[in-house]
Amino acid sequence: MLYPLKFKPHLRFYPFGGYKIAQMFNKEDIPKDRPVAESWEISACPGSEGIIKNGPLAGLNLQEAVDKLQADLVGEVIWERYGNYFPLLIKFLDAAKVLPPQVHPDDEYAAKVGLPYRGKTEAWYILQADPGAEVWCGSKPGLTLEEFRRLIEQGDTFAPMKKLKTKAGDVYFVPAGHLHAIGAGNFIVEVQQNSDAIFAWDWLDWEIDEERRKSDIEHSLAAAVIQEGDPEDIPPIKLERGKNLQEYLCACRYFTMERLVLHEPWTEIGDPRRFTALIPVAGQGQLRYKDGIEKVKAGESILIPAKMDSWTVEPEAELVLIRAMVPVDLREDVIQPLREAGVDDERIISLGGYVIQNDLRMLLVPK
Repeated sequence: MLYPLKFKPHLRFYPFGGYKIAQMFNKEDIPKDRPVAESWEISACPGSEGIIKNGPLAGLNLQEAVDKLQADLVGEVIWERYGNYFPLLIKFLDAAKVLPPQVHPDDEYAAKVGLPYRGKTEAWYILQADPGAEVWCGSKPGLTLEEFRRLIEQGDTFAPMKKLKTKAGDVYFVPAGHLHAIGAGNFIVEVQQNSDAIFAWDWLDWEIDEERRKSDIEHSLAAAVIQEGDPEDIPPIKLERGKNLQEYLCACRYFTMERLVLHEPWTEIGDPRRFTALIPVAGQGQLRYKDGIEKVKAGESILIPAKMDSWTVEPEAELVLIRAMVPVDLREDVIQPLREAGVDDERIISLGGYVIQNDLRMLLVPK
């Protein structure tokens, strides 16, 4: 039997963590007496898997469920494309302190240097930002690789990046190779490739051995994609669906990210080609499917198997969810429905972020 999967998340206790994950959602799986940096809500990352906590599959981790159910869980197209590699990792991130300035490799570089992970492209939805909160995202205008190295060597390690004020609702697309750091006071929903690949050119006061610190600087320089003209946060494309609101937040070859604000039932007919991840961030309701009902509440993420058939989310008052999926085809999943809604191509392209790595631009702008 296929049914909506809920998880006991994998927790990370990095030095930047705080108490918001437990406080904002009253999550029973999160300790309230120690700071938590990240709650990996839907994860099959090796050694950091989430554990299924409901239904007949309870006790299995997500990777074991993928191995057992295969295309029934992840979808026919996703299984053909990725095999038993579950392609997404979804987390809550609480930055009570600033994170190290860092860069993630792409798939090719990760394989080249022998990392046990694939590359890491990610996107942030700022769920809450304290007054004055900031992120660093993208290379500063005019940056060169030579200047990047010089700034690192002289200890001016945040200077290579653009610094931006944040507010709730902001969306940042961070492709592999993009220079970035997260400042104190940001609470984030992050959707990313299933990977823990990271190079930081300054680990700040973290307990990292000197050999790792030195090697990370060289890897950061080698993996960096420096480009000018980068946008800042991506403004969502908002579509009214009856009393509901659907917002397209960003899109790339690895994932699409949306925000759903529900005031009436939202029904999906099901798609046997791929799974759906739902991250409720405000309100509550229920998810009705052929064989039963699951409670939906903020902070308790849900993985909907590809072959579960149709399902309906019924909100109590207002229910807000982040939805993440792996695109089967960006033309079919993003471009076509937005064109049908009257959205022009340049606005659609903006969902893909940065010029060099914008997958939508590659499809819509002739070479």
